[in-house]
Amino acid sequence: SAMVFQNYNLFKNKTILENITEGLIYGQNYDKAKAEEIALSYLKKVNMLEHQHKYPIQLSGGQSQRVGIVRALALNPDVLLLDEPTSALDPESIQSVLSLIKSIAEEGMTMVLVTHEINFAKAIADQILFIDNGEILHRGSPEEVLEHTHSERLNRFLNRVEVEGVYK
Repeated sequence: SAMVFQNYNLFKNKTILENITEGLIYGQNYDKAKAEEIALSYLKKVNMLEHQHKYPIQLSGGQSQRVGIVRALALNPDVLLLDEPTSALDPESIQSVLSLIKSIAEEGMTMVLVTHEINFAKAIADQILFIDNGEILHRGSPEEVLEHTHSERLNRFLNRVEVEGVYK
């Protein structure tokens, strides 16, 4: 599996290309040329090829998060873990990152996504788990969990998220 963090966790002293190739070279023993070929193909796929020689400080939050997702995907994981991938982003960046995640889901990638983007989760998820204090309180299809719940605790959460403007 590969992990995408909410605050990108890119190496500040490495270019975007190096950030992606690092795990391929040192974690999966690819030679540099093959690692760069893989990284460039993914950067092209997310329309970020022209940023390959930039450093993370030169990117927007949405671009940095897309690089974090590309870095994880380049490892060809069985499961992609995403921890609140849009929490540190502005609304425009949120949409670009959610679009990327949706396209990855449509390609059949198995993902575990921790999010407060309820409508997005509802649109792409096969299953939704509502976890409170480390305990799974509800599990099922998006409709079962989000539309047909009689749980006071879950409804409190959904109302709070909606009021805080996270629920779109």
